[in-house]
Amino acid sequence: MFQLFDLIITSPIGAYLLNAVENTIYAALVVADCDECGFKDLGKLLFGGLALAVVFGITVSLLYRRSREKNPGSDQFVSIRSKVTKE
Repeated sequence: MFQLFDLIITSPIGAYLLNAVENTIYAALVVADCDECGFKDLGKLLFGGLALAVVFGITVSLLYRRSREKNPGSDQFVSIRSKVTKE
């Protein structure tokens, strides 16, 4: 497997693709360069994303629960339990 990867990378097409990926990464770094951004801002972004994900999850679960209450399940549900009880 490594030999195949090595052949692809050393071929002209592989070198061209590797160069294109490298240029794309450099362009992303130049575009995202921010002098005021630091690790403190990254922590705030991570916490904000986590809070947004929790709020989104709660909202979706509440909407799903309300839709289930408005449209109760049909009687086509098949149970494996017997309704006949022995006394």
